[in-house]
Amino acid sequence: MNSHVPLPAHGERVPQAGEGAPGRDQAPPSSACGTFSPDARGRRELLAAARGERVVVDDDLVRAAAAEGMLGLLGRAATNPHRDLQMKAAAVEAHGVFMTAELARIAAAFEQAKIRLLAFKGPVLSQQLYGHPGLRSFSDLDVIVAPRHADAGEALLRTLGYRDTIRDAERKTNRRFAGEALFANGGNGVLVDFHTLFSNRQFPVRFSFDDVWGRRASVLGVPAFGDADLVVLTSSHAAKHLWHKLEYLAQIAALARKEIDWNEVDRVAREARVTRQVGLSFLLASEILGIPLPESRCVEAARPHVELVRPLVGTAHDATGRALFHLLDRRRDALYAIALSVFVPTGEDFRRSALPWLYRPLRLIRRLLPQGAPGSRGARAGRSRDY
Repeated sequence: MNSHVPLPAHGERVPQAGEGAPGRDQAPPSSACGTFSPDARGRRELLAAARGERVVVDDDLVRAAAAEGMLGLLGRAATNPHRDLQMKAAAVEAHGVFMTAELARIAAAFEQAKIRLLAFKGPVLSQQLYGHPGLRSFSDLDVIVAPRHADAGEALLRTLGYRDTIRDAERKTNRRFAGEALFANGGNGVLVDFHTLFSNRQFPVRFSFDDVWGRRASVLGVPAFGDADLVVLTSSHAAKHLWHKLEYLAQIAALARKEIDWNEVDRVAREARVTRQVGLSFLLASEILGIPLPESRCVEAARPHVELVRPLVGTAHDATGRALFHLLDRRRDALYAIALSVFVPTGEDFRRSALPWLYRPLRLIRRLLPQGAPGSRGARAGRSRDY
């Protein structure tokens, strides 16, 4: 994994926490590129914490856990008092509790305004997977409404003290393709990622808000995803980010421990066209953490692709380009996603140009031109030197 903990080689047995001395003396397999590599015992203990097991903690393990988004989980898993970990885990927990209170305030306002709102990721995901809102590290609150309620939802956020900074043209593009906008509250410092789509169209999850609302659950007193949607969206989100942190796999391990209707998961994943992402997430978690696999058609459908995807794990924070052909269920979806990446302007494009829809493809074309070709940076630099 191009995160910081070396991962087991394909076919290597995953050592279990608490095994005897011979296993502790084994050297860990090489990492693709990690900037911090714990010894064999540290690697084994961190993987065990990701499975939800109890472990003995030292300084190196705390540093590795911080890099992997695992401080809260390691704090719960620790069998020995460790002052630095206790302080850091307490900060993660306090942040989760604070953000939960703010989420409740937002959800109450939307309920009063009769705007259907679902909360996901953040403290809600921590509660659903780990049983406490303060065991995940996160920076913002994620909420989603139906696209038809985008204007009303954003207006209501503004009455609650939240502001965004994008122009109308960028907002229109965001709603169509990204389906999210970031709002900040200057009073309490909270960030809210306000969604109207379940995923960016470059990494599509074909869900209807009304269908997901009909399967909703109540978590921490606010509407959230039901189990099948939780599995599908958590797995897809991990795949989108190429499982670059161990906590993504810890999420999958927690899902594997839940009592879930896997026939329903298969049906929902198939309709959303993310069968492969769900199966790959569980196959990789099984290889790396040693968790049992669910009896799911998603897993079987993904098996032929795991050899191609394994080398991609942790190589980037987002799946792009060729990776999409291995992760998306349909080749046409990958081609469409790549086309969108070429032509749909980003926030940076909107800031740099008054004509972002023209600026983006031209900028990419300039990057592809060989040095010295007419219009390339090298050619322009050469002309300026001639003068």
